[in-house]
Amino acid sequence: MLVGRPIYDAHFRLLLNTGAALSPEAIRRIRKEEYPAIIIQEPGTEKIATQDLIGVKIRQEIEGALEEFSAWQKRDFDKQQTGPGARRPRDTGPGVADVQNQIDEAVKALLTELMYQRKPVYYPGVYPNRNRLINHSTNVAILSLLIGWRFRLGKQELLWLGKAALLHDVGKWRLAPELISTHPEDYSDELKIAYSLHPQMSTALLDQDINMNAHISMGVLQHHENQDGSGFPEKMQGSNLPPTSKLRPRGSIHRFAEIIAVANFFDNLVSGRVAKMQLTPPEAVKRIVEATPSRFNEHISNEALEVINVFPVGSLVRVGESSHRGIVGYRGVVAGTNLEDLHRPKVTLLYSQRQRLEQPLTVDFSTDPRSRLEYMNTFD
Repeated sequence: MLVGRPIYDAHFRLLLNTGAALSPEAIRRIRKEEYPAIIIQEPGTEKIATQDLIGVKIRQEIEGALEEFSAWQKRDFDKQQTGPGARRPRDTGPGVADVQNQIDEAVKALLTELMYQRKPVYYPGVYPNRNRLINHSTNVAILSLLIGWRFRLGKQELLWLGKAALLHDVGKWRLAPELISTHPEDYSDELKIAYSLHPQMSTALLDQDINMNAHISMGVLQHHENQDGSGFPEKMQGSNLPPTSKLRPRGSIHRFAEIIAVANFFDNLVSGRVAKMQLTPPEAVKRIVEATPSRFNEHISNEALEVINVFPVGSLVRVGESSHRGIVGYRGVVAGTNLEDLHRPKVTLLYSQRQRLEQPLTVDFSTDPRSRLEYMNTFD
């Protein structure tokens, strides 16, 4: 078997490139990095190029900034635990101002990379679980920025939104590392209490930054509030108005928090943090629709659906319906994205209902209004 897309370690250093053979040693290294899945190159798909929405260099910059933030808050915590009159450990790391500047630069780099793309759409990548919180925070920041862009937020607002999204869960590091390593379904009563406090803790950590403002703080503090008032920590209600509306009432959920809430929910679904089984992008999108407008702002959910690519290049799909009845039931690999309709991509079909095709058949479903594709995890 050959690798279908590059595989990186937890620090985004290349382990295996596209086309590399999956030797026993390679499989051992992949398992060590705790990959939930990898993409395999099927015969006939050699020319299908899977690409990341942002480059590895940007992910490394974000990872470095978040790791510095984690190290800083640990040093700060250790200082607070030192008793009166005791000798405090010498702090040799960067201070909070330096760490926050590093975060700001990482968000600027992320936004710049996204703005260079003609019409960016979001799709969850496959990354090692060893850096679960960093990967999650990065994904939420990317999707939040794309949603904010749909509402034509200004550059400064996007930078604030991106920073809030990137740091929305940092309180988990301070409260209990087990909040990250343990699945929510397995939380003890103590961890459930800690989880309910993580928005306040995240906000408290961010308030030590002199460059912090109320927009960022409210985006972090309120990202678990629901439109119907059933969320936490303050059971606030939403306005269900567009983020740019001037009619949004005072005291309603902050617009940044409403955007982060949708992005956070989607990434948790596809990464298996809501239920233990990872949902496919189409399944996760369906869950967002079902939770709107009781949980999520309907305007934000609608725009999220416009930027979430439910069938990214490299996905395995089955033809559920088509104007060409002869290919119904055929299975293949998504070969290209249709930016005008993300549900109708270009697909290279490899299997009929019963057997492998002698020659791959590439079909552009953008010209087939009756088509319906079904996401698959494997061809078996």
